[in-house]
Amino acid sequence: MGLRHRAYALFRFPTAVFALAILFPASPSSAQLANPRAMIKLHVEGRQAPRATIADMAWIEGHWIGDMPDGPVEHVLLSPRFGQLPGFVRALAPQNLAFYEIGVFAEIGNSLTLRVKHFTPELAGWEAQAAYIDRPLVDRDSTSFYFDGATFSRTGPDSFTVYFLNRSESQERETLVIPFRRTSGPTRQRDGASS
Repeated sequence: MGLRHRAYALFRFPTAVFALAILFPASPSSAQLANPRAMIKLHVEGRQAPRATIADMAWIEGHWIGDMPDGPVEHVLLSPRFGQLPGFVRALAPQNLAFYEIGVFAEIGNSLTLRVKHFTPELAGWEAQAAYIDRPLVDRDSTSFYFDGATFSRTGPDSFTVYFLNRSESQERETLVIPFRRTSGPTRQRDGASS
């Protein structure tokens, strides 16, 4: 690597970090960025799920844009009704669609689960026809909801980050960090209802 390339690389990294700090002022802590796997919690059979209702996740309603490693991702979440908060994802690659995802946050007993089904751009299902991925809530705190292998961490009124453990046949591959910013959302009336 030549001296000129090294100098450019040294300049480029701090510049990129500064740009990200401006774009995402309520970003994850440096510890979370250094070890995103620490933001992942897994379901343990027999452990009681934390108490939660769909109202606890109502902040996520709206239209969001995220940044995945291969391109942008749109996430549209509808208003909660009857204990469910459904959403749709469109993930883009540099030159085409990567996949679609339909998901629903659902109340199960006194807690929540996230149910997800994936599709190719041609709408062929990744999972079997009647199958879906079920990610029960395993923990929560004041800003984060830890579903099995996927954490939704609210970083501001109009931003959140998803930490997603990419697994293949029970083998952990990587933890993706996907920051989202709101592009639109519900207008809240004084009584808290969406309009």
